[in-house]
Amino acid sequence: MRKIKPIFLVEFNSAVLSGGNRRIFEFLKLGKSEGIDYIIVTSLESWKNAVKMFPNYAKILSNYKVYIKNFKEKQASIPGLKQALFYENALRSALSVSKVAVEEAAELIVGGEETQSLLTSYIAGKYSSKPWTVVFQPTTDLLQPSSSFAPLNVFNILKFVSEKPSAKNLPLLSKIGIALQLLVQLKVAEKSLMLSVSSSVVEDLRFLNPKIRFHVIEPGNGIESERFAKKSDANKEFDGIFFARLVPEKGLYDLPVIWKNVTKKVPGAMLAVAGITEEQRYVNHFLGMVSKFHLDRNIIFLGEQEENALIDLIKSSKLTLYPSLVDSFSLVTLESLACGTPVVAYDIPAITHNFGKCDAVLRCKVKDNNKMAEKTLSILRNENLRATLSKKAKEYSANYDWKDVVSAEKKAYFVVVEHLM
Repeated sequence: MRKIKPIFLVEFNSAVLSGGNRRIFEFLKLGKSEGIDYIIVTSLESWKNAVKMFPNYAKILSNYKVYIKNFKEKQASIPGLKQALFYENALRSALSVSKVAVEEAAELIVGGEETQSLLTSYIAGKYSSKPWTVVFQPTTDLLQPSSSFAPLNVFNILKFVSEKPSAKNLPLLSKIGIALQLLVQLKVAEKSLMLSVSSSVVEDLRFLNPKIRFHVIEPGNGIESERFAKKSDANKEFDGIFFARLVPEKGLYDLPVIWKNVTKKVPGAMLAVAGITEEQRYVNHFLGMVSKFHLDRNIIFLGEQEENALIDLIKSSKLTLYPSLVDSFSLVTLESLACGTPVVAYDIPAITHNFGKCDAVLRCKVKDNNKMAEKTLSILRNENLRATLSKKAKEYSANYDWKDVVSAEKKAYFVVVEHLM
């Protein structure tokens, strides 16, 4: 088996069990057996967050050499100072990583999708003369393209940022700082070969900066099939389920609108809503919409769920409703299919590229809530169709195993090293 020794910048910035965090954990769990001898550079805070999500995290990391950052990153809430400290923290991290890279004779530096990780990897690569890359995943609305801004440059980036929901209500100085960070991120990404879990990322980023080069990892995401193998109860407790980060870009505010149209035809239809609360104001607004539309008995808010409990919920639902606007490779969709639960989703690039050939994923034009309701009703009203889609869902998900994903990423590491030699 051909082996590789990369530095892996592991950052769990929160204890939220997201698709990205799951992916990092699976790589650490399987990497050693697949010939990836990771050198882990992480922080104490990241370690604490990981243990909350994955109780066996410490045991898994015992397979690797681990470096804990010996400095605490500086923080500030004042616009301007906050941005300055961002670059200072990136530089300090990069110097630390470059030292480890030289001492350990690392073959590659691999960072995450965060702006600071990208900048740290680039600077560390420069200082240590090592090839570097990141797994680039546009998980925020700031990295979603707009046809009005293609490509981004110093003349249009501030207006682009100002129109994004996550930034439009911020003070001008904060917008300028975010715009600068985004521009730096897109320019630095030109300096190496970026890795991507989906060709949809390549499509999205081409609008923002066509100079960025990508290698697409195939398959880019997976599931642990054993977790979904348990036979489900034939009785369906919910007509639909939504489970994702409880934020507007994942479709949180679209749910009441869609489900209102569903209940016009099926008055007793029940939708379960589960996920992590990132900002309470988003949940409060969502619950306000539920009350406004008189859906208190139709939409059941469940909040955060333990992994096994969530799988049981997905299996006890007739379909997954997923009106997300932001994704690179939807683990929500893949896990639903593994449960035999068909999905109704917006036809964003991440869904089209990764699930366009799966009959169990019914796609609708973005923001076409009437069509989303129609597709949902077509599944709810036809048990034979639902059974057929359930079978096809499981068959499709069987193609995505974490072991294959880790093997594909290892091959991608060699591509980067050879590309930059």
